[in-house]
Amino acid sequence: MSHENVEVLRRGLEAFNREDLRTLVELSDEDLEFVSALSGVDRQTYRGRELWRAYFNRMHETWHEWRIEDFRLFDAGDDRVAGVYRVVGKGKTSGVPVEHHIGLACRLRQGRLWRMRSYLDPADALEAVGLRE
Repeated sequence: MSHENVEVLRRGLEAFNREDLRTLVELSDEDLEFVSALSGVDRQTYRGRELWRAYFNRMHETWHEWRIEDFRLFDAGDDRVAGVYRVVGKGKTSGVPVEHHIGLACRLRQGRLWRMRSYLDPADALEAVGLRE
């Protein structure tokens, strides 16, 4: 199942960049929980399959022209996968360009995204799924 889990996250990140809500919902468990380090000053927890619309709305309040690039995925076994990528964009209010490496720790349930948490330090995401940088 490990290769399939990595592929689910890959498809999810690609859909994320396209803001493809339909695909993201299809890849998500109905009990999905996502803790984001990027949607505002404080970490916010989003819940449920339909969280993606609320998440993108929040991101558009904070960021302009944002996307993820150069993602690498790591299989940690036991339905755990980590992603490391760059976020590129501009602050909506400041217009300041931003480029930052981010980590994402994921747990899947029955082949769907179930628990996700982003980290400002990619090493923290790797550690969260039991891997070392």
